[in-house]
Amino acid sequence: MTSAVDAADLIADLLGRGHEVQFRARGDSMHPLIHGDDLLHVVPAHPASIARGDVVLTRAARGLTAHRVLRIDATTLVTRGDNAPADDPPASFDQLLGRVAFAERDGRRVRVRRARGIALTMLRLTTRVVQRLARR
Repeated sequence: MTSAVDAADLIADLLGRGHEVQFRARGDSMHPLIHGDDLLHVVPAHPASIARGDVVLTRAARGLTAHRVLRIDATTLVTRGDNAPADDPPASFDQLLGRVAFAERDGRRVRVRRARGIALTMLRLTTRVVQRLARR
């Protein structure tokens, strides 16, 4: 008898054991940095190693989610997709699976860097302007 293995469970298990993983991104919430169908390379990460601006993989209610960290407190972090209209619900550190190190697109590596200071602010403002223009 065989049983189905949930990909999210497998990815969480591998990262929890200290292994790096790769999987295909779905959706456009991190566009233009990460495109749907990019191959994401995720490394294990401890909450103490995560900083504002990192792109992390969490296990959210909707499933695996690779979004940018906006805020961190003693027990949770708040993320948001670079192309998303609102923040994600706070995620506990237990939901943190890893940090996205890079994406692969058309056979080339795309660095996924930590957005800092003014770059993070400009990214947020640009996203808001584009979203408002799209509503018109």
